[in-house]
Amino acid sequence: MVKFVSHLDLRAKISLILVGVILPTFLIVTIAQNKLTRPLLEEEIRQIGLTTAKTLAAEIANSRLFSTPEPVQAIENQIQELLFSHPNIVRIDVFQKDHTTGLGKLIASNMEEEEPGSQLPTALLIDSTRSEFETDEEGSGYWKVIAPIEHRVRESGRELRGQRKILGNVHVTVTTKLIGRLMSAFWKITAVAAAFSVVTLILLLSYFLRKTIENERLLQRAKNQNIQLTEQLHEAQRQIMNTEKLAVMGQLTASFAHEIGTPLNAISGHLQLLQEELGQVARSNGQATLIAGSFERLQIIGGQLLKIETVVKNFLQSTVKPASQSQLVDINRIIDKSISILQPRIDATGIEVRRVFDRKIGPLRAVPLDMEQMILNLLSNSLDSLKEKNKFKEKDQLLLEVSSKIEGSADGQWARICIYDTGVGISRADLGNVLKPFFTTKPPGEGTGFGLTICRQLAHKYGGFLEIDSRQDVWTRVVIKIPYSVVI
Repeated sequence: MVKFVSHLDLRAKISLILVGVILPTFLIVTIAQNKLTRPLLEEEIRQIGLTTAKTLAAEIANSRLFSTPEPVQAIENQIQELLFSHPNIVRIDVFQKDHTTGLGKLIASNMEEEEPGSQLPTALLIDSTRSEFETDEEGSGYWKVIAPIEHRVRESGRELRGQRKILGNVHVTVTTKLIGRLMSAFWKITAVAAAFSVVTLILLLSYFLRKTIENERLLQRAKNQNIQLTEQLHEAQRQIMNTEKLAVMGQLTASFAHEIGTPLNAISGHLQLLQEELGQVARSNGQATLIAGSFERLQIIGGQLLKIETVVKNFLQSTVKPASQSQLVDINRIIDKSISILQPRIDATGIEVRRVFDRKIGPLRAVPLDMEQMILNLLSNSLDSLKEKNKFKEKDQLLLEVSSKIEGSADGQWARICIYDTGVGISRADLGNVLKPFFTTKPPGEGTGFGLTICRQLAHKYGGFLEIDSRQDVWTRVVIKIPYSVVI
């Protein structure tokens, strides 16, 4: 039973509680009223019988009906009038004293004799009013009241005390079936009232409960919306802070690259002068063979210095905002340019680079800086991963593959750029966090944690998205997709 109730909803539980409280309450009240009301009603019925018996006895005595020429008819007329006035009286018998036997002889009744000509019933006469409660064969109760018909002796107009003659008795039978009918009707009314009360209360409580639940649902929805808005506000604040940090770091990096460019130019100039001086010395002294080795080393140094200058120059050019926000760009060319900027790092680590380009890709309308920034960030991450792997697994193949192509889908055509490397990869635990600002898996001092965040924001800027997948210690694949039909 407890298990059954526990599975019910709140409305059903409340309904059961109402039924369990109201119905027993009505039952107890009804039983209590029945116990209190029935004796009162039975007493009222008894009083009807007593009053009727006394009234008829007094009328017979005062009117001297026994002495009239037709006493039976006169008494029966009185009986009919009483029966008409009191429906609960089922029988009235009048007994007259037989002077021979001293018993009461039935002379009038509202009940006909069973057999005409049969001997009239007789009864003992009593000299005081009595009442007894009895039940019939059907279990119905009735009051049997007996009142004496007495003649009081008077002398000189005054009644002599203690002097009276018993002329007969009046027997009145009053049924209590009316009480049973009243109790039955009362039970029915109580049952209907209880049922009506339960149904009404259930309906009212259901209405208010439904309103309460609806208001609670609206309140909970408002709380959830408030929480979401608060989270969005915090996220917007974080993005603003990250944007400010990125702007400051961009300014610092550009300033740093500019400062490096000045000494690099000086070194490059002095290196050229040193090469010219060595050439003059070699021609004047005839020691060209001896100086040739030193001259070759200076050329190698100059070549590497030129690469550094190219990287710095390209970086400074990439930080300059173009005059036009968007222009036609060759995505494959931007990839080649980005690889050339990072070529010294590629050569130093011994990484194999594969280019898998779709040469049929037309120009895209975009901001070149945005594309360069995305590709440079992703290539730099791949190189860091490959370099980290080379420290522990020197025999493993270090591969960097960059591909571009056009993909068609139900949503239209997409320009797809994929950067794949066989570096240290990313663990499954960190894979869901790498796109968050300032999250990095690199050692302290080697990463800021917002490279991928910038790439994702730039992809969103053009209506695209960034996907990343990885297997730790095996590979990492980053894919940028931009709607081709939008940027063309």
